Parts: sequence; C-alpha cells; structure tokens
Amino acid sequence: MWIFTAPVRGVYHFHVHIYGWYSIVSLVKNGSKMVTAYEYDSSGEGSTSNSVSVLLEAGNVVYVVLWAASQIYTTTDHYNTFSGHLLFTV
Repeated sequence: MWIFTAPVRGVYHFHVHIYGWYSIVSLVKNGSKMVTAYEYDSSGEGSTSNSVSVLLEAGNVVYVVLWAASQIYTTTDHYNTFSGHLLFTV
C-alpha cells in the first residue's frame, strides 16, 4: 500500500496513475475518499489518473486504495505511481 504521512500542516498536491484492465483506485485521507480514478477498456489494458490538492494537518495520512476486483499491472517499468508534494505551509 502507498501511504503518506504529513510532517507539517499545509496544502499538499497528490497524483495517482494506474495501468491495468478494469482498474479503480481512490486517494483516501484519514479513511475518507477524496478522488477516484477509473479505467475500463474492453479491448484490453489502459491507464487512468487523478489528482487533488488538500489541506492536511501534521500526522494526517493519505493513501491509495485499490477497489475489489480491480486489476493493475505491475512490472519493473513502474507503470503505477503515487506522488505528492507540499505546496505551502499554513
């Protein structure tokens, strides 16, 4: 599981990108869904992404949840990514 814990209070920007077949993932903050990325291509594999900017308190966690029955492809080519960075402190 991809997990980020905020070190300081501030506004952060997060992005998730997935590659697979019938793939649904959500970016979650402290157990509450913020955004979801959905991909389905009946002809085979595809990709999707989503991003969000959010105010976090120090200690808040943001993580990615793969929905049940979703399939993502994983290889050493790193098709699936989760990234984030601090935009500014508050």
